[in-house]
Amino acid sequence: MKQIRFAILIIVVAVGLTACGPPKQKIPVSTNPLGATVYADGRKICTTPCAVRFDKQSNHLLTIVKDGYEQVDLEITRQFMPDEAIRDGAIYGILKGGDPKDVAGEVAKEVDEQERTGEAYELVPSIVTVTLTPTP
Repeated sequence: MKQIRFAILIIVVAVGLTACGPPKQKIPVSTNPLGATVYADGRKICTTPCAVRFDKQSNHLLTIVKDGYEQVDLEITRQFMPDEAIRDGAIYGILKGGDPKDVAGEVAKEVDEQERTGEAYELVPSIVTVTLTPTP
């Protein structure tokens, strides 16, 4: 049983070490009518329908522009997901093994790490659908 736990721990650590940069979240963006230009934090990203990828470490501004229609600015905000962070921390603590009294400490450390890296957050809204308003 300890060999299985150790093998799982090795896999979890290896995956964690190979991750590059802050955690990101993909947010699909669609508009009615289609063909609007999407700016993410001031940078032109794509034309709808499309998806943008934001890091989870901060809030972001999504701007949607189409000739003949009013501009739409939408804030994408971070939302702390305590249940998921604690669950992931508990799994890590259990996989790490050792004294059951140490699991709570490992959970706390893992949750702190997830908060620091941004993994404990989700960006909302997670899907953006906008009906554009014609300019007068």
